[in-house]
Amino acid sequence: MISIQEALDLVKTVLPQPQTEDISLEDAIERVLAQPVFATEPMPQFTNSAMDGFAVRWDDVQFATEAQPVKLQITSESRAGVPAAAHLQSGEAMCISTGAMVGNGADTVVPIENTEIHEQTVIVKKVNNRHQHLRFAGEEYTAGTELLPVGTVLNPAQIAVAASQGAATVAVYRRPRVAIIGTGTELVDVAQTPAAGQIRDSNGIMLAAAAQKFGGKVVSRQRVGDDFSATVAAIEHASAVADVILFSGGVSVGPHDLVKKAAQECGFETIFWRVRQKPGKPLYFARAAKTLLFGLPGNPVSAYMCFLYYVQPVLRFANGTGFSHRRFTGVLAAQLENRLDRDQLFRVNCQYPTDSLPIVSPQEKQASHMLTSVSNASGFIVLPSGQILQKGVQTEVLKMI
Repeated sequence: MISIQEALDLVKTVLPQPQTEDISLEDAIERVLAQPVFATEPMPQFTNSAMDGFAVRWDDVQFATEAQPVKLQITSESRAGVPAAAHLQSGEAMCISTGAMVGNGADTVVPIENTEIHEQTVIVKKVNNRHQHLRFAGEEYTAGTELLPVGTVLNPAQIAVAASQGAATVAVYRRPRVAIIGTGTELVDVAQTPAAGQIRDSNGIMLAAAAQKFGGKVVSRQRVGDDFSATVAAIEHASAVADVILFSGGVSVGPHDLVKKAAQECGFETIFWRVRQKPGKPLYFARAAKTLLFGLPGNPVSAYMCFLYYVQPVLRFANGTGFSHRRFTGVLAAQLENRLDRDQLFRVNCQYPTDSLPIVSPQEKQASHMLTSVSNASGFIVLPSGQILQKGVQTEVLKMI
């Protein structure tokens, strides 16, 4: 058997390069950019008004006050969406809307509330400074500026930035295609009432949800009994459509654990089988060309913990966010000791004080069949064999969701 770190390192060394695709900007929410978005034009594209009011010449109005206002002739109008054709002369004012182009000759905008209007004359009563309420062309950014770098996980505001530059499509990392195969004659559909000796296939739907959560696209879900030919057929189908195959069960040493042999029959090279860890000792990992196959244990906690530690970073790498776990630092509320000859993944719960780091408490029940212990956990701590963490120390916690 190999250690938990050795297993993770082996996974990392055989990863195929992430693939990219061009998609519509409308479908790009939470996708990861594979190519940067550059400004094709300055922003704003032209100098415009930040207020409804009047565009004027500073030299005409700089001394205007309530006691000594300045009168100007209204000679033109600039509206949003229409070019400002007029050239403003001394003694003239241009009626202007928010976002409208400021005409040549004007260098200041007076808000309408600081004026009085009498037919074609505007009385300016207050101006604070030259260039007030102007948005200058290129003041936000100039043409050629990198607006969204590679690796950006697109949010609605960033999609708007891309749209403002005419990017109808963007290049993103392709979501890895995931096939999920549950093994065991005892498995039935989640909507079915199990007969004696049967159980619902909760692992399958859990792994599908987890794959989608971390950027995967589930393209196939199968369930096979304890039959070698059926297992081979399931692998052949999954290999044709998926980048990552996830088995649940069938990877231990029993007579009905057929995944390893079936994978080899389909041309998969075994990278490792069995890891010195708890939970998840019988974990199996193989590769054929660009397809990765994980044989996860059948116990639900073991399956999910192995998914989080090994599969999650693979999916994150494929979708452009890097081979990594999501983690945080917390303070241990009680001593944590690993007395086993295996590395352990300890589930923990967290409290979040407003004035300190999260307080991390190991769960009392760590058995690999207790699925509720996973559903209630905040994260987990990886503790090598024989190590002790004392109460009160800061420790790294890997996020559960």
